[in-house]
Parts: sequence; C-alpha cells; structure tokens
Amino acid sequence: MKTYLAFDIGGTKLKYALINNQGQMLKKYSEDTIKTTQQDFLNRFNEIITKFKTQISGIGISVPGKVNATDQKISFGGSLPFLDGVSFSDSLVTKLPIFVENDAKAATLAEMWQGSLQGVNNGVMLVLGTAVGSGIVLNHQLIYGSNRQAGEVSFISYGQFDKTDLMGGKSSAVALIQDIANHYQLEDIDNGPEVFELIKSNKTYAVKRFREFCRDVALLIHNMQTILDVDCYVIGGGISRQQIVIDGINQALIDLRAENDFVKQTFKKPQILSSKLYNEANLFGAVSRFEMNVEPSNLKSVGNM
Repeated sequence: MKTYLAFDIGGTKLKYALINNQGQMLKKYSEDTIKTTQQDFLNRFNEIITKFKTQISGIGISVPGKVNATDQKISFGGSLPFLDGVSFSDSLVTKLPIFVENDAKAATLAEMWQGSLQGVNNGVMLVLGTAVGSGIVLNHQLIYGSNRQAGEVSFISYGQFDKTDLMGGKSSAVALIQDIANHYQLEDIDNGPEVFELIKSNKTYAVKRFREFCRDVALLIHNMQTILDVDCYVIGGGISRQQIVIDGINQALIDLRAENDFVKQTFKKPQILSSKLYNEANLFGAVSRFEMNVEPSNLKSVGNM
C-alpha cells in the first residue's frame, strides 16, 4: 500500500493530506497560507514534508496558475503572485517524486480517478469558487491546449473586458455569497450555509441573486456545449455540496433552452452532476497522476532529504 502527501495551495488556506493509492484520505490538515515571502512559504513546505517523509511515496501539489509541462514551473499564481516562477522540483529538499498541477485541472483529475467523471469519455469539470475553474475531458483525456490554458473559462467575455463582465466575475460563488450576506447584513460575509438558508427560506433578494447566478452558469454551459458536445458537466467547489445549486443550474439550463425552440430541438441537453469530492477534489487530484498511468518523465525526483 502506497501513501502520498497531497497539497492544495489556496490564497487563504494551505490544505494537505495523506492519501493512499486506493483513493482513501487517511488524514487531513489545514492552516493559514504563509504570504510573507516566497522563502517563508517554501520553508513551511519543507517542514511539512520532513514530518511525513518516512510515510510517503510521492508528493502531489495543486496550485493556482499555469504549470509548465516540462519543468513543472508555475506561471502567474493567482492570489499568490510570489509563486510565479517557482519550481517545486528545485525548491523542495526531497528525493521523492513530485507532481504539480493547476488547481482546476487537479480537481478534474480527481473526479476522473474517484468521482463523477470516472469512466466518462467526454465531460467538463466546472469549479465554482472565487472565479470559475474548468477542466475539459475529451476521449477520457484531460485537455491542456497549446499554452496549457485550455478551459480558462473565467476569461470568457459577455462583450466587454471589464472584470465584472467576464465569466469569472459573473459566475463567482464567492461573490454570490458575499453579495447576499452584505445585503442581509450578516456578521460573516463568507458564511455560505447561512446564505443558503436565506435562499431556501425564499428571501426575495437572495432568491433573485441566486437565480441570476444559476442562469450565468447555465449560459456558460450552453456556450461550451456548442463547441465541445460532451455528455456531462460536473459542478465542483464547496458550493456543490448544496443540492439546490445543482438543481438550480440544471433548471436554469432547461429554462434557457426553452427560450429558443431551434436550440432546444437541435442541441441535446447535457447532464448536470455534482462533484463527488467537493472541495477536497484538489487534494485527490494532486496525487491522482501517481495512480493514473502517468509517464515517468512527468514526475521529478530531485534534491536530497
């Protein structure tokens, strides 16, 4: 039995877990992400790896930003700009194999390995969070594109290039929660469960804002479907634990298609499914390549421990 150490780097929290090759999470940890300097951040990473080094066979890391296929170097870094240019293979003091993946693509790999995309030939993962992450699976292969940026649907425009008019802003689950929380003057504007209680209680503004959100996601799905023609769209992120989200997006897509008989008759409606791994998908995806017949050249063994 092999055990891997998985990391999910977020702008607020650094999550890490021990996951075995059967897809079982043995232990999970979470702490505040260090944002002071790149070196402080990497030092903490090495401390965690040292703690578990005798228990693990490999390290998987889910990161914001683009990951170079050859050297696994990160470009950009989302809310953690100091990750730009970082190569964990060069920065971590270990001989263990390392796999680094973009966070949305890691979530997609996780669902292919243990979740709702398992056995699906053609499907899309949509991760609803601060923006919208996506992974496209065609012929059971995760698509990366020429520049490793396939599926960056947050940059889809509604006609303007203002941030609020791009899909990442329109379909932001975080913005939805915070907007409703602010409207009702909740003490914690990030309290998702409390916001969804307002929606389920049919509070007028909450329901209106939620339906707008569902329609925006449904519009994204429709537009992607005209190009990709896949079987299903898997909704991920913490918000996907709420069945009302899956039902709401599905109904919004039905309503959208009903507005045009030609569209309804011509294009088959895809399935809308919930993630099975929710906001733990990035952790599972970070180590999934070790069990998904990855080419050895994609795994880097470097350094000393």
